[in-house]
Amino acid sequence: MKALKIIFGALSGFFLLTVVIYWFNLDTKAVKLIEKPMMKHYDSMPRDNRL
Repeated sequence: MKALKIIFGALSGFFLLTVVIYWFNLDTKAVKLIEKPMMKHYDSMPRDNRL
């Protein structure tokens, strides 16, 4: 019975975490934070083919 309580608590915590991430749109905000450094890095890479 104790193991079921632990599993239920972990699943409930995980569910609440995903709801908070969805509600505040945190995944998109995190991507937006790293987008500029990544674009700067990839824009500075040498290209083999020209478009």
